[in-house]
Amino acid sequence: MSFSVIALLASLGALGGFAAGLLGFGGGVVMFPLLLYAPPLLGFAELDAKTVAAVVVAQVFFSTSVAGAAHFRSGRIHRSLTLTAGIASAGGAFLGGIASQWVSNRVLLLLFGVITLLVTALMLMPAPPGSQDEISADRIAVPAIPLSFFSIITGMLAGLLGAGNFIFPPLLIYILKVPTRIAIGSSLFIALINTSAGFLGKLLTGQIPFLITLVVVLGAASGAIAGERAHRRLSSRVLRKIYSVLVSLIALTVWITVWRS
Repeated sequence: MSFSVIALLASLGALGGFAAGLLGFGGGVVMFPLLLYAPPLLGFAELDAKTVAAVVVAQVFFSTSVAGAAHFRSGRIHRSLTLTAGIASAGGAFLGGIASQWVSNRVLLLLFGVITLLVTALMLMPAPPGSQDEISADRIAVPAIPLSFFSIITGMLAGLLGAGNFIFPPLLIYILKVPTRIAIGSSLFIALINTSAGFLGKLLTGQIPFLITLVVVLGAASGAIAGERAHRRLSSRVLRKIYSVLVSLIALTVWITVWRS
């Protein structure tokens, strides 16, 4: 592997990791198109979708681990929320993964497009007051039944689509009224829980290309740390706006693909 390829993969990994640390999702929704489309656009060899999927699973696992640990040290993790949502979404992801074999690629793409539009619309709702960001995580009560229900549905979408953890931050902020910073930090650990099984499965079955994954993961780890540091400097309002813009861009990209297919 040449130095230029290593630099490219590490840079792409750093972008995914930065998004994880800054905004609280695993980064797969960013990393998959980057790894699939960026190398050939820049004159490098194309990675096949199976390889990209395996690398993305590993990148999400490690970037959520690194960024999640940084948010944990800063007290932005709601432990019972994380455990409940992580286990429920993992179960939903298992069911979604099984069901995906009977769903066509076009239907999955349409579903992904609809979900991104719904998340964009969700972020137009009133957010919790900024003053709530000063409340410690252990003083916030989140109803377990609605949280479990939404987590199972979100997990099923993640299992169907291969990306779905980006739904958790707006779900926690706008529906369950969790303060923005705690929602972002907790979402990282939720993503870590529900992607662990997928990562271990691909690792044990030899699907993960070691060298490519190592380069991407190292870039993602450094990006995750930088993203968490940037998170500290930005207001909750700015973080929500960045998230909204990112999801809107993803939605636009998906619907352009749907239109052309």
